[in-house]
Amino acid sequence: MGFLEAVEILSRRAGIPVPERRPGERGKRAGLLEALELAAVAYEQWLADPARGAIARAYLDRRGIARDTVKAFRLGLAPAGWENLAERLRGKVGEDVLIEAGLVARRDGGRGVYDRFRDRLMVPLCAPGGEVIGFGARALGDDLPKYLNSPETAVYRKGSFLYGFDQARRAPGADQELILVEGYFDAIALHQAGLRNTVASSGTALTTEHAKLLRRVTARVALTFDGDTAGREATLRSLGVLLAEGLDAMVVDLPAGEDPDTFVRNGGTAGWAQARAAAQDPVGFIRQHIFRAHGPGDPREQALQATVRLASGVSDPIRHRLLLERAAGAFGVGLPVLARAVALQRSGGPADHAVRGVVHRQRGQERSIERKLLRALLIAPEALDRVRTRSSPEDFHDPECRELADWLWQGRDPLAAEDAPGPLARELRASEGADLDWDAEAMGAVRRLQERRVREELLDRRNRLSHAAGDETARLMQEIDGLARMLRELSA
Repeated sequence: MGFLEAVEILSRRAGIPVPERRPGERGKRAGLLEALELAAVAYEQWLADPARGAIARAYLDRRGIARDTVKAFRLGLAPAGWENLAERLRGKVGEDVLIEAGLVARRDGGRGVYDRFRDRLMVPLCAPGGEVIGFGARALGDDLPKYLNSPETAVYRKGSFLYGFDQARRAPGADQELILVEGYFDAIALHQAGLRNTVASSGTALTTEHAKLLRRVTARVALTFDGDTAGREATLRSLGVLLAEGLDAMVVDLPAGEDPDTFVRNGGTAGWAQARAAAQDPVGFIRQHIFRAHGPGDPREQALQATVRLASGVSDPIRHRLLLERAAGAFGVGLPVLARAVALQRSGGPADHAVRGVVHRQRGQERSIERKLLRALLIAPEALDRVRTRSSPEDFHDPECRELADWLWQGRDPLAAEDAPGPLARELRASEGADLDWDAEAMGAVRRLQERRVREELLDRRNRLSHAAGDETARLMQEIDGLARMLRELSA
């Protein structure tokens, strides 16, 4: 914005009067802001109208949005009809200004204008300082799209606007953290619940400009997107943007089918606190998300490739090193191998090939342990009850081995290998080999699986500790002590 506009904003914020400018000095920007403010007032009044606003108010009630919240966020209503706003502002604002502000559009043939927003719940988009610079609009009927935003104008650029930023920067969390959500109503719900350190990306992909804006007021962001595949994919993309700008990022992974709005409405701040305490760092999120997706291909290879792409965008050498060390521990891959893959990624080389090679070797080593345990259980089924108490099918990384483990853990007869899913059971039964103590072989193999699992959990807790505060720190330290003691006992 220009100098004079900045002076006016700061003077209002500080309560210091400044002389009014002469006519003609305010310029295009001021004219657009005036039109948008008049529109916001009109939308607020239509929402409050006993008859016209009844359906919209009932919708807000169903979503649990209190009247004080409606007022604080200046929510409004664009009534059904083609010229409500155009008629209301005729004589106050010229048609050209209304068009430039994104409030109306010109009719075909150039005769007259019609309202852009009709039969929609209106969410004013306010810049720091309070000026309305645009609107987000949710359809109340069956009109598509469900959400319609103002077009980009001289005062509104969606790639650099964060909804709720002005309120959030005045009320950061105890550790100066900001919560980042996707939608307007997600942000409104969290603010209403007392989590006023929340901003929204306004339903658009996170940009470098968004990240730079966040970095001005915080060092850490808690990403809290929808708990579905699309939300997790958006989280993965956003992590790259945030890390590239030098921000610390944690992922609050919501249950499937939940979004921040419904999650806080159902669980309140206590539910949020529990979810935040279980938040994952970028590597932990990648590992869980990709393994959970069960898509085609090797999930570990995909997770490592995603991590390499993420790390290739981190320029700060310390953050870069910490990220690679975390990934090396989480995936059991040597740090030099990851560093080489990142270097290839940055140079446009065959980074995927490097990752694929190391995963293939690693998979062979792990599969050997898992096959050894399954083979022992098929040959010596009396060990199965003891093995079940010390491990679960989730401890098996190889998909084929996990499928057979699921079958065995369900109480199926190990001697009926021909009924097991896939050919693995028959293959293992056919390769009995030497006369070994298969009971001892089973217990030795399950011990190694336990060690692997405890190492992974220990690494996860240590990483969370670096981002923890308050009671969470003490809890994580206790868990780390317990896991370290367990690992010593298993390794003895």
